[in-house]
Amino acid sequence: MVGIPKSNRCDFCKRRKTKCDEAWPTCGNCKKAGQQCSGPSRRVKFVHNGKHARERGVVVRNVSSESSGEPESGSASQLLSIRTRTTNSGATFSKLRILSQRSPVPLKVPGSPADLLAGNIVAYLESSEGTGYSLATFICTLGCAPPLLQSKEALFDSASLLLSTCQKLRQGTPPADLFDLGSYSRALRSLQRALDDPQEQKSSSTLAAAIYLQMSEYLFDGEKINQISHYNGIYLLIMARGPPKPGDNLGCRLIVDSFGFLFGPILMGVIDNFLIRPEWQTSIRGLLHRNEGETLDPVPPHLVTYTAMLAEISKRFSKVRDVAPELRDAQELEEATARIYDLDFKLRELDESSVPSLFQSNMIYEEEDPESPLGTSYTFSEPTTCLYFANLAMLRIVVSRLKQDLNEIHVVDDPSLEADCLEYSVRIWKSCRYTQSLKPFCALAFNSQICVSYVAAPPAVRPYLLAAMEETDRYRNDSAARWSEPVIFMFSNILQGRLPPCF
Repeated sequence: MVGIPKSNRCDFCKRRKTKCDEAWPTCGNCKKAGQQCSGPSRRVKFVHNGKHARERGVVVRNVSSESSGEPESGSASQLLSIRTRTTNSGATFSKLRILSQRSPVPLKVPGSPADLLAGNIVAYLESSEGTGYSLATFICTLGCAPPLLQSKEALFDSASLLLSTCQKLRQGTPPADLFDLGSYSRALRSLQRALDDPQEQKSSSTLAAAIYLQMSEYLFDGEKINQISHYNGIYLLIMARGPPKPGDNLGCRLIVDSFGFLFGPILMGVIDNFLIRPEWQTSIRGLLHRNEGETLDPVPPHLVTYTAMLAEISKRFSKVRDVAPELRDAQELEEATARIYDLDFKLRELDESSVPSLFQSNMIYEEEDPESPLGTSYTFSEPTTCLYFANLAMLRIVVSRLKQDLNEIHVVDDPSLEADCLEYSVRIWKSCRYTQSLKPFCALAFNSQICVSYVAAPPAVRPYLLAAMEETDRYRNDSAARWSEPVIFMFSNILQGRLPPCF
């Protein structure tokens, strides 16, 4: 194979398709036309056995690069020396303008839909940490879902609905357009298929799918809030699965995630309070021991246990308190008294062992707040610390109210109990500024605590608390005003076992 000049004509003669006299440095035609002559062309063509290389698809190889293992480099504007390069047939040549080959840009991101959703979940959890969009405030198992998405259709659809709705809220979608009924219907159908499959109906992924579907409705379906509930299905799934086995960390955390939806029905006696059984408490304690020394969970396992105990105590005590004095069973009253004081002791012990250390380590600190009727507010290192602090205060308020009811039965006046209620209520009120910084939907996790503390609030504080609760719900429905004093008092009474007449 030899290199033959393609043409010696200058560029001007070649454009005009005329013969060039090659009188360099300026040919005759350029001299007559007053043009700057480009000189002879440096381009060459290659002929192998009488045929051009481009007709045979001859491939250029770099012998030196192949032997040394170094990659080739070059660009369209760079003239490279290729004396050491050869073609497939072994022919050599002098110089050639080489174009570098670049890998084509893929038209779409590689990976299955499950892979893409898994990546979106991880990215969302990382980017929303510590903000008002963090799902970790409500559920602690979403980070465990990515490995299961590929083979679990129900989990994929429910997690996709939850995540896509959160992302739409983050992008500023109006409240009426947040909840996609098409995706919701698809998730419902997938969940039903999983429940009909004997191999899938008791799996952790099916229980997680039901929890995530319920969470999507709670957080975003503002028009029908609490009208469609899957708590009974979640409860039946948990009962069918039984207590988590030792080492089943995901199963234990799913119980914690579901507890927020089950607490109300347990308190009202709609479903059985299974968490007070020894085998279930053992499972929860196993999770507690595993998390010692780690960051606080949104609802730590010991608070789940104590809240379940409180629900059972309130329910049993109501049977003694809400009857005529002559019909009260003395033994039941004595047992209820012992349970209330036992729980009060455990909560006081937990409070004294954890809350002071949170202040000492500056995970909680107090600042001046001119907008608060109290003059100061608490700031927290992270939302989970605030939720732990507020939940513990709420439990202590409810137990103090139960002790007041006991004193009323025994005709005992103890002003210190009202002082205790005020002390723990102030903790919640001073947390309101921080909880409002967790809008749009993380602030929802604190409405129950505000309701319980509202009873002890003086007239100057109540408008502040009511405005905070109404503002928290605004993202779900701009015109909704769900909170009023009668609703708040009813909710607080339910936590003390005082059910409305309709129940």
